[in-house]
Amino acid sequence: MTQNHNDNAMKNYHPADLVEILRKIENLIRVGVICQTQGDRVKVRCGNIVTAWLPWFTHRAGKSRSWWRPSVGEQVFILSPYGNLELGCVLPSIFSDNNPAPSTSEDGYFVTFPDGASFEYEPKTSSLTIKGIKTAVIEASEQITAKAGTKIHLDTPLVECSDHVTFKSFSATGGGRHGSTGALTGNVVHQQGQLSSNGIVLDSHTHRGVKSGGDSTGKPQ
Repeated sequence: MTQNHNDNAMKNYHPADLVEILRKIENLIRVGVICQTQGDRVKVRCGNIVTAWLPWFTHRAGKSRSWWRPSVGEQVFILSPYGNLELGCVLPSIFSDNNPAPSTSEDGYFVTFPDGASFEYEPKTSSLTIKGIKTAVIEASEQITAKAGTKIHLDTPLVECSDHVTFKSFSATGGGRHGSTGALTGNVVHQQGQLSSNGIVLDSHTHRGVKSGGDSTGKPQ
């Protein structure tokens, strides 16, 4: 009977070597929970084992870079070349009982943050929703364009412009924090076209009942 070559190879290994091989195989891929964070490194607890400071996989780390560090309590994979945990890299993330999925959408994109803010795009309704934030800054060195097919609605007590506003037409209905009255403060210059108030053209109207002396003129017409 011919003895199997693999059996002969296994007999050449000391039992301690086999234990080490199995340990390295087990360490190739581990599941754990992040227990500490510091800069661009994290420590992961796997049962009774706590790793050294390990890097984590990010979207981009070249000319374009992204930053979104995994947090304490987050369930992750550890991928360790050659089964050496000291060379491991952390691959986020896996939903868990402590951190369940924030949405059940089939195709949507949903992100939540610790302060309660969220970012959501739902293809089913083609709607983008950002809420729960306190401030937002969009800064461009040249131009920002906002375009909508029907309207852009600003729901806020006050809209301010630090310099100049240009528009083709406008309407004002009063209301807001000034009650039912709109107000213009400062100098106003009108050029080209007619300026009308309650049906009276201000720059070309006439007054009736004009008399000399101290009498007042009649109403404009």
